[in-house]
Amino acid sequence: MRDIIVIFKALSCKWRIKLLEELSKEVRCSCELEELFPIDKTTLSRHIKILVDAGLIKETRNGTRKELSISDKRIIDVIKLASEISKDIERKTLTKLQK
Repeated sequence: MRDIIVIFKALSCKWRIKLLEELSKEVRCSCELEELFPIDKTTLSRHIKILVDAGLIKETRNGTRKELSISDKRIIDVIKLASEISKDIERKTLTKLQK
């Protein structure tokens, strides 16, 4: 049960979700992610650490480069499902308000 909580806590930030989505496309060096994300380098490092600690991404050294990759692509399915559920809830709420 603890692992599930750790995973969902790791998914509770939009930046971490965006990191996972980016890493699902291809392996990236942390320096490349710094260029892609308009957040402070230390903040980005903290988000990466949370995802690594949760087991959602893995780090590998390639010489001086620290390469990051998604550990299990199924986490993207979880994110997509949560997004669909969120949209359904929003639609139902709007329908209730219009009545």
